[in-house]
Amino acid sequence: MRVMRWIGCWFFLAWLTAAAALPSAQTARRDPPLQAFFGPRAADDPEGVYFNLVRFLDSAQQNIYGSVHEVDMIAIAELLAAKADKGLDVHIVVENDWWGGAKNKAARQVLEQSKVKVHPDTKASGLMHNKFFIVDRRRVWTGSTNLTQTCLLYNPNNAVWIEDRRVAANFFVEFDEQRAGKFGKKGSGPNNTPYPLINVAGSRVETYFSPEDLPIPAIIRLLDGAKERIEIMCFVFSSKEISDAVIKAHKRGVKVRVLLDNAFSLDSVTKRWESVPYKELRAAGVEVKFDDERSKLHHKVIIVDGRSVMTGSFNLSTSAAQDNDENVVILHDRNLARQFLAEFERWWLYYTGDPGDPPPLDKEDGDG
Repeated sequence: MRVMRWIGCWFFLAWLTAAAALPSAQTARRDPPLQAFFGPRAADDPEGVYFNLVRFLDSAQQNIYGSVHEVDMIAIAELLAAKADKGLDVHIVVENDWWGGAKNKAARQVLEQSKVKVHPDTKASGLMHNKFFIVDRRRVWTGSTNLTQTCLLYNPNNAVWIEDRRVAANFFVEFDEQRAGKFGKKGSGPNNTPYPLINVAGSRVETYFSPEDLPIPAIIRLLDGAKERIEIMCFVFSSKEISDAVIKAHKRGVKVRVLLDNAFSLDSVTKRWESVPYKELRAAGVEVKFDDERSKLHHKVIIVDGRSVMTGSFNLSTSAAQDNDENVVILHDRNLARQFLAEFERWWLYYTGDPGDPPPLDKEDGDG
């Protein structure tokens, strides 16, 4: 596989030497309040997801609060443990089913033997699928990336760093509910996000948590507002509501391109779905491609008119909207949108569209 050949020369070396490459918390750099990072990149690539996640966590002076679907990256577990052992208040919420898996055992032992407080989810149905951190109640990290070696160093993924206390307050409310064992619509109760729409340095930022915040109507509003173009790259796309909005935009003359993961290219996999957007979009004349590798195209991204971006943990699926605990941000920022568009173009040109040999599915792949 091409990505495996591309990454193979540095993957294990980068992982083994990652600690030596970690950026200092005091590294002098002037950053905008909204930043985007993409992977896969080398562990020491200053534009990559892994490098900047370490920088983000290492910036903490008082506390780190996280809600993460899965943790198997030992270097991240060790960093969280080191922060807690230095006296910082460090809590993470995790997906209970994944937490007990063999894949996460080494990282789990690091955290369990430290002062990090770990809170497995308590919901029997749906995934605790969030991917976010809050540092010092003033900055937020989110995006599509799990805290795993494959997500951080192998799969196409994204992350955003938002430097704003109000956005941090939004995420802390959600985190605090989960820390108290409140999951799903019943547990979370009514919408209580304190600042759902704010201005950050001249850019509008929308924050949603599913299921209580009903993110699909917000996503459809974003699509309905498109005037020129829509680009989508997404791991799971099974929502008929979103598919219908994309087709509607296409019919009114908006240029639409959709890039999907080939794990869902087989009829045997999608036959249980009420809607199969890939087929419906193609039938409507929309340009649609699958990736053609065993790595996961793990993004959950919509770009509209090169000016607005949706990202977060939220796949474009019914389960993400109704059953899972998820987070969504919509960022109306041209600079950020240009970066996401460049990343989309890179993968759009890279993949042939022929799904090739689809990879095996795992539990998260069932998020349809």
